[in-house]
Amino acid sequence: MCNVAILENYSLFCSGIKSVLEDSGECKIVFESKTINEFISKLKVQKPDVILIDIIHCLDEGISSIKKIRRKTSRTPVLLVLSTDYSDFFEEYISLGVNGFIFNDAGNDMLVNAIKTVKNGDDHFPPRVWQLLKKYLRSKKVSVTFEDKRILTNRELSILKLFCKGYTYKEIGVKLNISPRTVESHKKNIQTKLSVRSTAEMIEFAYQNNLH
Repeated sequence: MCNVAILENYSLFCSGIKSVLEDSGECKIVFESKTINEFISKLKVQKPDVILIDIIHCLDEGISSIKKIRRKTSRTPVLLVLSTDYSDFFEEYISLGVNGFIFNDAGNDMLVNAIKTVKNGDDHFPPRVWQLLKKYLRSKKVSVTFEDKRILTNRELSILKLFCKGYTYKEIGVKLNISPRTVESHKKNIQTKLSVRSTAEMIEFAYQNNLH
């Protein structure tokens, strides 16, 4: 059972999310709040497994709320409910330590799976996120300084490209005929070589530097 805390100031929207999660039999709502101050107060008392934030109905695209939550807890996974209209903020959300996105048009099962994924320590960023982020970064005309692909081995490049396509550890292992643990080991080496801290930053780096 995954304990979920929800920040959502639109009651009707929140009741829909609660219904989906509780009906799944895999999630329990430990608390919900309409304001960030109330949410932080409750967070001092209860420790959820996952924090779910509806960005669509937040002020300032949820930036200040995410910052306040991350000052209170840097470890609890944060999953955002958003739409493609927020693609200009994807980079900032990732830099603030958000662990995943779920689009508001996703199915019920996808929401539950996203929550389970971030609870288990993995990031959840659908392929559409990287497509939109790539478009945004290119529109900014990002200056690429990473030119020598030889810093990564061929196997590491293959694994990096599969992560960019949204494959999981297990799926990459099956595709390359190696164990998920070996995939994880390669991923750690990639992150060290590229000086990135998370899967999200690794994939963002790949798109910025045309390694995908």
